[in-house]
Amino acid sequence: MKKILSVAAASVLLFAAASYSFAGSKYAPPKGPGDDACPGGCQDQIDGLNSSQARQDEQINALQADQGRQDQQINALEAGQGHQDEMIKANSARLDKHDTELDALKNRKNAEYNPWYVKGIARMIWSGSMDSDKSGYGFKADTDTGYGLGIAGGRRIGNFRAEAELATQATDFATKGLEDMSVRTMMFNGFYHIPLSAFGIYLGRHCEPISLYGMAGLGAGKADIAFSSGAEDSETTFAYKVGAGVAYDFTANMAVDLGYEYMRLSDIELGADHNLIRLDDMKSSSVNAAFRYSF
Repeated sequence: MKKILSVAAASVLLFAAASYSFAGSKYAPPKGPGDDACPGGCQDQIDGLNSSQARQDEQINALQADQGRQDQQINALEAGQGHQDEMIKANSARLDKHDTELDALKNRKNAEYNPWYVKGIARMIWSGSMDSDKSGYGFKADTDTGYGLGIAGGRRIGNFRAEAELATQATDFATKGLEDMSVRTMMFNGFYHIPLSAFGIYLGRHCEPISLYGMAGLGAGKADIAFSSGAEDSETTFAYKVGAGVAYDFTANMAVDLGYEYMRLSDIELGADHNLIRLDDMKSSSVNAAFRYSF
């Protein structure tokens, strides 16, 4: 009996302790609105937080707008950078082209070829009038337009050329009693070339090999005169010429010349004992076209 009573008493005590613990735990029923109301300072803090949040929202909007402007500026800068890149590419392409042209010119200049050359020449001749000392042929021996051909061989040393030339030219007389005249010459000529670039003239890659030249030659000429009667006579005499023109080296070993030459021979006397006729000023002007080939 005592044992039963002791167990009952212990159970009552345990139930009471459990009820007290449940009442003080976090699972206790919430308090009513009147039990613990928020003080006035708490609402002020809430209002302040709301106001601060509004200001932060405004700042965020302003930052976003500024970020939008920065993005537009970045896009504009990127577009400008793209244009600059295109200009840089175009300039680079032009520089590459210039380098290619310079290399081509250097290769042309440094091309290994034999400076010895041969040349073919074609001429259009104007001999004009020549003084005559025999009245039977008139005081002037007038000539028509003639032609001439020649070959030459020489060597080029820098801007200077030296060559030996064999040529012939023929023209008809317009003076009564005289039929025609041919002149065969052997000349030693010198040429000096001046590139256009030396004058500060640059006409592009294809025009860089163009040069101006001056020339002079000395030698001998044999004049053959045919008379209307069928008689012929000739005499060999001193000859010289001067000229100028333009040359174009269109490859490393091929070139063309176009120029003017003035040639003059000493007086010639024809006939037995030189008593038939004397021509005092054997001269001619010619326009020459020549082709040169270097070996």
